[in-house]
Amino acid sequence: MSNHEGQFEEHRFTPVTKAMELSDYVFLITDNENKFPEYKMTTKKQPDGNTLVTLVMRQDSLVNVVRRQAFEIYMDLFTANEINLNFHPERKMERLNKQLHAIELCNRHLAAIQLCRKKFHLSMKRIKYWGKKTRDLRETIERWHKSDKDRYKNI
Repeated sequence: MSNHEGQFEEHRFTPVTKAMELSDYVFLITDNENKFPEYKMTTKKQPDGNTLVTLVMRQDSLVNVVRRQAFEIYMDLFTANEINLNFHPERKMERLNKQLHAIELCNRHLAAIQLCRKKFHLSMKRIKYWGKKTRDLRETIERWHKSDKDRYKNI
């Protein structure tokens, strides 16, 4: 493969690659249960004087929200990228809508990051890095969307 071909492929899949990297990062940092607990510990005094300790998984925890957002961003972009308009030109709106949904999810993800900062007492260094990854991805998707939209005027 020549350098030119490699550069083309890298450029072509940048939104999907960046989304995968964001998803990997979110899952990596949220696997740290000391910072991102998925379980809530409850204690209850029993009539016999013993204490019953139970762990309850937080189904709708903020951890699950940011994981789901990152995963959905990746899946939207992966799906949009797989729509081949050479064979299915009628699916152009589906592709554009997947891109727009991913942009909206990036915005929601940025809001969730701010909630994580407060709830989990994350460092500003981590918040800035995580936020930058998300904003860079959103801007990449916006450029891809604009490029597709301009190109589709001729289809």
